[in-house]
Order: sequence, then structure tokens, then C-alpha cells
Amino acid sequence: MAFELSYLVFIIPVLMALMALYFFSGRGAFLISGYNTLSKEEQEKYNLKELTRTMGIFTIVLAVLMAATLYCGMILENAMWALVFIICILVFTGIWLVYMNTSKKIKDKPY
Repeated sequence: MAFELSYLVFIIPVLMALMALYFFSGRGAFLISGYNTLSKEEQEKYNLKELTRTMGIFTIVLAVLMAATLYCGMILENAMWALVFIICILVFTGIWLVYMNTSKKIKDKPY
């Protein structure tokens, strides 16, 4: 019984993967809180297609890393690999934050 219930934790990575597909369609900008709170004039300075594409990549990678962490930690019961994937999540998030704040592709509208 507990083995079957342990698969319920994979609902979050699956929902994140579905959200990534929504971002890839270019329609998920309202889910990005920083972009969502900007004025219309400020929002026009951003390349919406590139922003949603980048968020889609970020979300799908996080979903895969989260699923791997859950699989190693709960199914295989290997804490070492779960810790490795948690560190990968933290490193990837840090790199992504730097990229999002420095990328010219996102902040400049295409001509």
C-alpha cells in the first residue's frame, strides 16, 4: 500500500512539466510574478517569446531534477543520489537567476 502511495509525490513534477509546455506555447507570462507586476510600458521592453521560452526550459529542467530526486530518495531509498540532485537543483537555479538578470535576449524586444 505504501509503495503505491509513494508515487503520488510525482504529481508535482508532472504538473510542472505541464506548466512548462504552457510556457513553451508562449501563453504563460501571467504566471511569471516579476513580469506580471510590471506596468504595461515596462512589459513592452521585454521579449515575451524569449521570456516564456526561457521559463519553459527552467520549469522542465526543474521538473526532471525534482522527479529524479524523488525517485532516488523515495523509491530507491538512496539518500546520496537524492542529495546530489538537490545540489543540482540549487546550482541550476542560481545559474538561471544570473542568466535571467543578465540576458540581453530577454530584456530587448526584437525588431
